[in-house]
Amino acid sequence: MHKRKIHFAWLILIGLCVAVGLGKSALNNSSGLFLSPVAKDLDVGMGSLTIYLSISSIVTLLFLPFGGKILSKYSARIVLFIAIILQAGSFALFGVMNSVWGWYVLSIPLAIGGVFITVIGGPILIERWFSKGKGLALGILSAIGGLLGVFAQPIVGALISQFGWRTAYLITGLGVMIIVAPIILLLIRNFPKDKNTKAYGDLSDDSNENEQQQVVEGIDYSIAKKHQLSSCWDYFSLLLLQFQVLLCMSQHISLTMVKKLVLQVQ
Repeated sequence: MHKRKIHFAWLILIGLCVAVGLGKSALNNSSGLFLSPVAKDLDVGMGSLTIYLSISSIVTLLFLPFGGKILSKYSARIVLFIAIILQAGSFALFGVMNSVWGWYVLSIPLAIGGVFITVIGGPILIERWFSKGKGLALGILSAIGGLLGVFAQPIVGALISQFGWRTAYLITGLGVMIIVAPIILLLIRNFPKDKNTKAYGDLSDDSNENEQQQVVEGIDYSIAKKHQLSSCWDYFSLLLLQFQVLLCMSQHISLTMVKKLVLQVQ
């Protein structure tokens, strides 16, 4: 009996689940767990420390339009590899900082890497690799990210209480980098043609595509450009709003968990 091979699109999805899941749960969403011990150890106000979260959000806002252009121009595998080095590396370096200015400076590469890992990398690659089942793939990606968060945040919290916030920063950042970077290099590919295949669910014939391209007439360039810009800005605004809401919720939830743990210990 002929045995069907697993389409490479599903391996792409596995790689994205690990990268996006750990990038969100272990790095972004755990930031609130560190605020109280860091502020206390450095003898700074919580408000002064959390400014780095605002800087990170602003950098994300400004860099999002350029992120899409970079992913469309360069190899997604290389871009995501560099992105996880920036994001996880910056997170790890928080552990050696002695001034709040270190958080302010490192929040910039942290946010730039996070744009690709946690915001646009997954949707763009799913769009390229899935002709059908895009909604299912996005749902799996979101679900795995939430599932990893269930385990990641308690582990990070335990590291902080057991070894201190400096060691916890280093272990978490370097651990995510060691896990995610090789997976990106092994599983992520730019387009289906890079693996001599088609997108998952694409049953079209090349000859039919050529015939359709010859028959279909174009539209005026100015109309197409106007429609494209309008659609892009609508999508960008919606994506940004969703990202900001999720980021704020995750940070406040993490901070609330820390306060409850401190009260229980006392």
